[in-house]
Amino acid sequence: MQRRPVSGLWTLLSGILEPGEEPAAGLVREVAEETGVQVEVEQLVAVTVSPQVRHSNGHLAQYLELTFVCRPVVPGQVPRVADDESVDVGWFTLNALPPMSDRMRNLIARAEKDEPQAWFTPASAAAV
Repeated sequence: MQRRPVSGLWTLLSGILEPGEEPAAGLVREVAEETGVQVEVEQLVAVTVSPQVRHSNGHLAQYLELTFVCRPVVPGQVPRVADDESVDVGWFTLNALPPMSDRMRNLIARAEKDEPQAWFTPASAAAV
């Protein structure tokens, strides 16, 4: 997990894909860039949409989010802050999670369920 400089809260690692980049490859790249840890993607857990964000230029954005379960390629790798997107990074056990939003806790709970299919909000029949 990473602690963000603006909010001070811990979050799951995240990032934006490069043009033409596959999601799993982008995740592996982002984790390495932000923590120095090499991971292997094991499973897609959830497909969600981020809360709306207003950027400093005034643009309003909302992002499609793919949440994956990963494991370190080399067990015992020690994460380190490797860029300016974090003020701290670390591993946490499920019973000792740091302060974070309910939204992050819900995504972690979904991963913990280890369900065979990714979770998403179904479209309502009225929206079709």
